[in-house]
Amino acid sequence: MLRVLLSKTFNIIAFNLTWLACVVGRDDYLWLAAPAVFVYVILLARHQVIELKRLLPLIAIGISIDVLLTALGIFQFEAGLFGAGRLLIPAWLMVLWVAFSTTLFLSLRMIGRYKILAALCGALVIPFNYAIGERLGAVSFSGAYPLALLSMSAIWIVALPLFYMIADGKLERFNVTT
Repeated sequence: MLRVLLSKTFNIIAFNLTWLACVVGRDDYLWLAAPAVFVYVILLARHQVIELKRLLPLIAIGISIDVLLTALGIFQFEAGLFGAGRLLIPAWLMVLWVAFSTTLFLSLRMIGRYKILAALCGALVIPFNYAIGERLGAVSFSGAYPLALLSMSAIWIVALPLFYMIADGKLERFNVTT
């Protein structure tokens, strides 16, 4: 059973279920998603599948990017459980960042082996996910829709390869993650 929980297959299934709970259910399913994700992270760390010193910066950067996009007015969220307003992102999105960060060590690790593929995925896949979230009512884009997608693409074409470098410990020699 433990082997299954630590597998790439379980990781991608768990992330997708978390994505559904967080994006579709938002605050209504936060009570279920948050504890499940945090127990999963503890399990992965305890069995040395991930290192918290590499995971925590990924979570912090991801949340910071979304906070920045919110502060710039590109993202808008409904006031939720914790009153996410103009400068805060909802708690469910923070939980989603924790879950997504685990995929960089497991199920999506192969993307990081190729920096061009990571950049392309950053430019296309991450904005696509936000566009789906927008269609499901989880986020609103203010201003021109194409400009919001272009802004995300410009950020994530650089950020996703950087995420993989952090996950792989390639930036430790520069003392970036310590």
